[in-house]
Amino acid sequence: EMEGGGERPVKLSIESTPEFMQLPLEYQGFCPWTMVNRHGLLLPGKPAIGVVRYQNTFFVFAHATALNAFMRAPEEYKQGVLVIAQRSPELIHLLRLQNDFPNQSISKLINAGKGGVDEGGEEMDAPLKKDASTETPLHFVEKNMDVNYEWNEWALRRRALQMTNIRKCVTTGQQTDNSHFRRENDSQVYLPRQKDTQTMKTSATQPPITIQYTAGLRGTPAGALPSRYAKEATGKPGRLNMVLEPGAKEGHLVIGGRSNAF
Repeated sequence: EMEGGGERPVKLSIESTPEFMQLPLEYQGFCPWTMVNRHGLLLPGKPAIGVVRYQNTFFVFAHATALNAFMRAPEEYKQGVLVIAQRSPELIHLLRLQNDFPNQSISKLINAGKGGVDEGGEEMDAPLKKDASTETPLHFVEKNMDVNYEWNEWALRRRALQMTNIRKCVTTGQQTDNSHFRRENDSQVYLPRQKDTQTMKTSATQPPITIQYTAGLRGTPAGALPSRYAKEATGKPGRLNMVLEPGAKEGHLVIGGRSNAF
């Protein structure tokens, strides 16, 4: 049916359309009324409330109000969707509007920044991407809390009585003769330090070495010869104390219990 030189939109229902669920939906099934009136919001349509056929294309809507508004002015909403796509070029391929933007290139929009061309032949600016960050103060809400606040009137009365009693109190002190002269004393000393001395030569002392031997043990008991160091009374071996003077070595002759070099 033609009205005003254009095709009039027709509402299709499930009962009147055998292949209702297989119809190719325009804008990938998103509601055009919501995109135009909600700044490009993508809201899926509901085929259960009806499908509108206009110029051999099929549209679905999110609610009955959007469907009725599109029925009254279909061209207005179609142009509105194209305007939204010009502002947001990423919607061109999502909504399959390549036929309405034949000179548009999404790769140029991503790489060059100004490569897309709208249907009027003018360049479209790609969305500008910038790094943004926000920072909030640690305590952005000032807290005015009075720690001495008391809501209980009896607690306030108790505090007032306490302050009254404190005003009547007197602080007294006393001091004896010994404590009067008591004071803090400080003393300071020089820290010990290490000192070394050195002489012209190194000297040392060597005392005599006393060695004790048991004499009269040489030979067998039967053929033992008497030792001059044995005791004369008993004939038993005696003990001999020898003192080695400093410098005595092996082979020295011991005379009278002392060693002499020979």
